[in-house]
Amino acid sequence: MPQADDSAGAHLRPVLDVFYYLVFAAVAVRLAVQAATQGFQPLAQFALLAVFLLLSLLQPVVYRRLPALLQPCLALAAAITTGLLFTKPRLDYYALLYVALSLSVTRYLTLRSSPYWLGGFCLVLTAALSLVFGLVEGLSYIPVYIAGVLVIGLYGRANRKAEEARARSEELAARLQEVNRRLKVYAERAEEVATAQERSRLARELHDAVTQTVFSMNLTAEAARLACEATPQKVPNMLDRLQELGRDALAEMRSLVDELRPRTVAEIGLVRSLQKHLAMRRRRDELAVQLQVSGEEQGGEAVKEALFRTAQEALNNVQRHSGVKQAAVELSFGDAEVSLRVRDAGQGFTLATAAGGESFGLINMRERVEALGGSFRLVSAPGAGTTVEASVPLRRGERE
Repeated sequence: MPQADDSAGAHLRPVLDVFYYLVFAAVAVRLAVQAATQGFQPLAQFALLAVFLLLSLLQPVVYRRLPALLQPCLALAAAITTGLLFTKPRLDYYALLYVALSLSVTRYLTLRSSPYWLGGFCLVLTAALSLVFGLVEGLSYIPVYIAGVLVIGLYGRANRKAEEARARSEELAARLQEVNRRLKVYAERAEEVATAQERSRLARELHDAVTQTVFSMNLTAEAARLACEATPQKVPNMLDRLQELGRDALAEMRSLVDELRPRTVAEIGLVRSLQKHLAMRRRRDELAVQLQVSGEEQGGEAVKEALFRTAQEALNNVQRHSGVKQAAVELSFGDAEVSLRVRDAGQGFTLATAAGGESFGLINMRERVEALGGSFRLVSAPGAGTTVEASVPLRRGERE
């Protein structure tokens, strides 16, 4: 059978090719044997079979270069098969060539048009066999050859559907790999941008805090040196001031180092982590946050991490969207769960307008809490501020 240039039937193509040409060879061999035993000259029949074989060999060329001629080519091969049925002596096994042609139809033609061709083959076979052998004898041949056309044709059609589905899956897999590659590149670039932004922020922190403090220390030391000769009674106060500036510079440096090398929430505790984070937000963003804790701290690493990240993201939203610089964080350790509430008195928003498009930060908060079997709730209204509530249940070991 001629090979198509597409991927349809690729893994079974050698088997189908062998079947196609075995059918053709079986017809040719049987014709030669019958001619030898019955003593007739099958020149016309072999000539038509040669034209059929030539058309079969030309099908891949026509498929690739002249697709508009493909259906006429298949129609001519079918007409030759029908003509063979009418040659004398009249032999029914020429109809096997229709079985072979059904494979060509399902391979080369579209899935939409191939059923019409298979149906046409069945109609032509029925009419030709009835005319050649009469209605009674023809009915003994018709079901066999029509069954062959339908079984082989529908098998080829099903195989082509499976192969096209596989080709689409491979194409989708290739696209997904490309998307993953682009996402990886984007993530690397985003990480580089985030690193650059963090470096810029640390540079600003050093300039605004530590550098200014060290500069003041230098001026104070210079003034103390001059005062040793002119007004020595002022030197102790200047040294006290110098010591105070040194403590401030050390505290600033420790804060920056903690940001560069942060310890986990589980290491230093949820309450202490929140206190450090709120102090940093006050210093960096001028965001005044009141922390209220009730109960004795408990909970595993996952619980503490989830609630800390929820509070962190909620404060980010206060800074970005509320329009105020004050907020309150309430942390409650109960017997069965740990609850967190972050409130602000900002401009708020209408929940209905945000219901279909939660921000990435809100989705993250909700997923973190619900992944631990907890509940997440957002309450807001225009002019009434926003409240984020989250509660996470404690397991038995965490309660003990």
